[in-house]
Amino acid sequence: MMQDKTLNGFTLPPLGPLASPGYAPIEPELRDALLLVAVPTLSAVMFQMGLHSRFFTGLRPLNPDQPRFCGAAWTVRAIPVREDIRTAISSRAAPSLNRLALDAAPEGSVVVCGSGGHPSVAFMGDIMSTALISRGVAGIVLDTGISDASLVARMSLPVVCAGRDAVSSFSAIMVVGCNEPIGVHHVAVFPGDIIVGDADGAVCVPRHLAMQIAGMAAEQERLEAYVIERVRAGVPIDIAYPPNADTLAAYRLWCAQQDSAA
Repeated sequence: MMQDKTLNGFTLPPLGPLASPGYAPIEPELRDALLLVAVPTLSAVMFQMGLHSRFFTGLRPLNPDQPRFCGAAWTVRAIPVREDIRTAISSRAAPSLNRLALDAAPEGSVVVCGSGGHPSVAFMGDIMSTALISRGVAGIVLDTGISDASLVARMSLPVVCAGRDAVSSFSAIMVVGCNEPIGVHHVAVFPGDIIVGDADGAVCVPRHLAMQIAGMAAEQERLEAYVIERVRAGVPIDIAYPPNADTLAAYRLWCAQQDSAA
């Protein structure tokens, strides 16, 4: 458990077990359960639980046909660039944390970069994407653009980002940390939180709730499959969804029949 910290006389409360203390790989069972459900369903279930800021609004898949992806968040934090530091990095008098942070991304992780929102620059392109593929990274979520987008979109690495841009991020931002809490398009992301992405975008799932959310989302998708059948049969939407008491009773009977036939 994290301890209290004092900053200029202000005591920061302990985050405790609800916020991940650092990166840890996702369990295969949890990963498989989350990959079975769509991002909109996960977002809807979390919204019902009071988690209203878990979807990365404004970020879109670079390739709408990309496969679903899931992994623990490897966080990268960027801030506005300082010119003397940029000069030192360019001359190799100082290390490039951009490269070091990505080189440290664990296999199976989802790299999540928070820069404060710089859609008009590209945090990475085809070379960094190739390097991350070779490391076995599961996906990328960026609040910046991405360069070489036509090439990266054809790669096996799923990318959710703010758009396409050819201007280097080094013109505006620089990486100052990794594996620490960040903000990405108004979403708080802690290292080790679970990121799930598909053709609709990406969500950040609190790790300690992830298995519960996966189960609720699977049940929600089963209910919605039944509702779609009812709507196709001509049942009015006002009755079918949200389901009233009669529809829920019929759904439970339908589930029992489905389970007995399995």
